[in-house]
Amino acid sequence: MKAVLVALAAAFFVLSLESAALGEPYFGQKERGWFWYEPFSSRMEEGRSGTAKRQLTVKEIRERGEVLFEAALLSPTRENVRAYMEHQKRVLERSEEFARVWKRVLWESPALDSTVDSPVSAAGAEISRNLRKTARDGVIGKISRMGKLVFFFRSDCPFCRGQAEIIKTLERRHGIGVLAASLDGRGLHPLYPHFVNGAAQAARLGVEQVPALFLFVPSQRKIIRIGTGYLTLGEIRRRLHVVGKEVLGTGREEGKELFLLSREGR
Repeated sequence: MKAVLVALAAAFFVLSLESAALGEPYFGQKERGWFWYEPFSSRMEEGRSGTAKRQLTVKEIRERGEVLFEAALLSPTRENVRAYMEHQKRVLERSEEFARVWKRVLWESPALDSTVDSPVSAAGAEISRNLRKTARDGVIGKISRMGKLVFFFRSDCPFCRGQAEIIKTLERRHGIGVLAASLDGRGLHPLYPHFVNGAAQAARLGVEQVPALFLFVPSQRKIIRIGTGYLTLGEIRRRLHVVGKEVLGTGREEGKELFLLSREGR
């Protein structure tokens, strides 16, 4: 009797292995238990019939990893933890292979490589910065000959006084004209003692906070807001570069407002 039971058990075990080899769904093999593990392979598996079986999808790999992780976390036996670690190792190997091929494609496809135009090395980055600075200064120089900055301020605003120093530096370095527009009828001594009354124009442009900076281009009857609040010299230059390309027709056009000032000084 004992020999018969052993034979039956052996036959059942063989049938179980055959069902797995034939591709029975993973979760349909209840006899294997929750913590059964079979490592996946990146190669095409061969079925018993000799035909190639499909590769696992990313979704299936992720789901199998979640099952193995839950098994290792809820029942951290050596077998369960090892199964999860082996799974993670195979995933990492695939990721490394993907990264290797990604690099080769970049080397062979300059149009896809952002470092061609923006080098990451110290020397290359310095050359790139110098080129950008030259292009930026060229645009600012052109718009300096076409327009001027309109600087809205109040005499009692500490941020306006700090902004006035920045604007004065910009004025000296790039030769751009500045029209000081006061909202309280007083100037900013000693940098901008001369001003126009800008209350009406500020209301038209929606200026509610100061300092506020605009670029006025009389020949095109356009005014573009550069920014509101205290801006650094570098930030003003960057924004003038962007806006300047639009004014010169080399950038994307946006809606502009007409702005006319009645007096150039007081």
